[in-house]
This record gives sequence, structure tokens and C-alpha cells, in this order.
Amino acid sequence: MKTAKSLLSDSSARAFLGAQALSYSASAAVPIVISFALLDTHRSALVVGKVLAATDLPFVLLLLVGGAIADRFSRRAVAVVSEFTRAALLAAMAVLVLSPHFSAVTLAGLGATWGVARAFFAPTITGMTPEIFAEDALTSANGYREAARSFGNSGGPALGGLGVAIFSPAVALAFFALVYLVAAIWLTKMTYTPAGREVVSNSFVSDLRTGYREVRSQAWCFITIVIYSFMHLLVFGPLVVLGPAIMKSHHLGGAAAWGILGGVEGLGGIAGAALASRIKFKRPVWTSSIIALALTPALVLLAMAAPVAVMLPAFALEGMGFAFIGVNWETAMQRTFPLEAMSRVSAFDIFGSVALYPLGQVLGGAATAVISAQEGAAVAAVAMVVLSGVLLGSKSVYRLTSRSIALGETA
Repeated sequence: MKTAKSLLSDSSARAFLGAQALSYSASAAVPIVISFALLDTHRSALVVGKVLAATDLPFVLLLLVGGAIADRFSRRAVAVVSEFTRAALLAAMAVLVLSPHFSAVTLAGLGATWGVARAFFAPTITGMTPEIFAEDALTSANGYREAARSFGNSGGPALGGLGVAIFSPAVALAFFALVYLVAAIWLTKMTYTPAGREVVSNSFVSDLRTGYREVRSQAWCFITIVIYSFMHLLVFGPLVVLGPAIMKSHHLGGAAAWGILGGVEGLGGIAGAALASRIKFKRPVWTSSIIALALTPALVLLAMAAPVAVMLPAFALEGMGFAFIGVNWETAMQRTFPLEAMSRVSAFDIFGSVALYPLGQVLGGAATAVISAQEGAAVAAVAMVVLSGVLLGSKSVYRLTSRSIALGETA
């Protein structure tokens, strides 16, 4: 296991973090490229919402299965297969977009399969972290992981948006297929020996029940997951549809500008991850809920269709907020739940948080038939403030302290 001092001195740790940066960049770019591939061929925002929902619905539905699989078998092998599969699927999407018979339905089908592979990757990577890094290095490791995610979230959207604007959606999809391929190869280079964990011999149903009981036993964890589920329904899901629609309809720079905003958000995340790995909060999850309010200015400016230059600092602040939330949340979970159940717990976390995300994407597209995309962004901003306030009012979230986690006195 890697300690804080040797965090980046080991080739396996570097491969683990580097592969995530590449994988996150491709995953962050896919929705942008798909959105503009459809918008550029005169599909409506509602069609965009439906196709994006189709890519995310299997991800949501199969997360729990992915977590159970990862706790049963080699987590590294599961992650590698997921990466190779997504590389092949993006290559197929690139061919489809170039075809004269390009169909939104076929694109949705390939996107759905991409979502299946993604469902196995997300909980697997979280479960691998405490296998690779010692407990005293988890905060720093999660800081580096969040930096890798932010790097991907900055490079992916920027390259995706610019790829669409300068070349074409097909070229962008082919490029990110290659990115997934490199990430898969990088993961195969890891030589670490996983920490010991209990051999799982129960049925899948029993495994899922165990994961649910673990999550349900911690009130702070359960309530946070529920609140973030509604955030994905009312804020994050609609935003991926409303954002491109606003950028295109108001001539704010289209795909390139939206990609740049996503890139700046990622750069803010890198800075936030660096700070979060060094700053220790007494109440990590509650304080992160305050920081979540930093996401609001970007939504307000988007609702105003403000110039891109004005939105840049707000999106950087948003990325910094996401990074603080991610580092503190994952460290709290990894220090609270047992290693042998970590992937299942992570799966329930992601599943619960994003369960309503596909519906949110459809909601964002459907909203444009009733209100403007700008008004939809304004509604999302209000929802963000209200939901963050609910989380701040939770007694269990407030009572969770770094000391109670260290002493195992969480509930």
C-alpha cells in the first residue's frame, strides 16, 4: 500500500491516476459531442435530451450490478474491460455519425451500451483506491483522484468542443476512442498487490442487500445521496441539455465555447483538488454542502446568456466547488465503510445520486417546449440553493466530524 509520502513515486499509482484522467476526459466529452452531433443535424433539444438519457439510463440501472461484480472479482480486470469496450463503442459512433443513414435511434443504442460499460467502471475505481493507498494517504489520494477527474473534465470538454467546431463530431468521437484505449493499456501496466479482503461467496441479491444496509446504517450518507439525486433531476441533468441549447441559440460560440467553459470548470477543479487534499475540515460533508453553493453563479449567468468571458470565472468556481465536495465525500466514505463492501457502497452512492439524472436530461429538453432554455437554467439555480439548504439543515450531516469518523462513531 502506498503512503502519503510515496504517493506519486510508484508507477502503479501514477498509472492508476493517469488512466482516470484519460477516462474522465473521454467520458466528459461524450455528452458534448453527441449533443452537437444532433444539434448540427437539426435535431431538437428534446431529441438531444432523449438520446443523452438513453446513454445514462443503463449506467444508472446497472451501477449496483457493477459494484457487486467489482467486489467479487479483480477490480483492475473489470476496469480494463470497461475501458476497452468504451473505446470500441466510440469508434462505432464515429462511423455512424459519418454514415448517410445516421440515426438518432442507433446513436442512442450505442450510447446505451457505452453506459453499460461505464456502470462497471465507476464503482470499481472507487473500490480500488483503498486497495492501493494506505489509510493515512486516502485524503491525498482522493485529492489526486479529484485532480485527475478535474483534469479530464477540463481537457475532455475543451477538446470535444474544439474537435466538433474545427473538425467534426466523428473526428472527436474517434479521438476519444483512442483516449479510452490508452487508458485501458495504462491500467494493465499496474503491478500492485491488492489489499486483502474477504472472499465474496454470497448471491448477488445478498451482496446488494449488504451494500444497501451499509449505506442505510449511516444517516448522513443516506440523506446526502437522496438530496443529490434531486440535484441531478433538477440541476445537473437539465443543464447538459440547456447549456448547449443556450450557447447555440444565442450565438455565444456554440460547441467551442461550451467546451471551453467545461475546460475552465475542470481547471478550477484541479485547483480545488489541490486545496482540498491539504485543508482538513472539522465537518467535512456539512462544509462541502456550503461549498456546493459555489455552483450557483454559473447557473445564474447561463440563465442570463451572459458573454462567455463573464461566465469563465463562475465556471472555474463551480469546478473548485465540485472538487472540494468530491474529495471530502469519498474520503469520508472510504474511512467509514469496510473495504470488502466498498465497491457496492460506491455503487449505491452513485446509483442513488444519479438515479434521476436521465429523467433530468429529458426534463431539460421537454422544458424548452414550455419555457426558454434560459428560464430553465434559472429554475435550476433556484433548485440548487434550496436543496443545498436542506442538506445544511440535516442533523446527521452536521454531526459527522473528522474525529467521529476516525473513532468509528458515525451513524
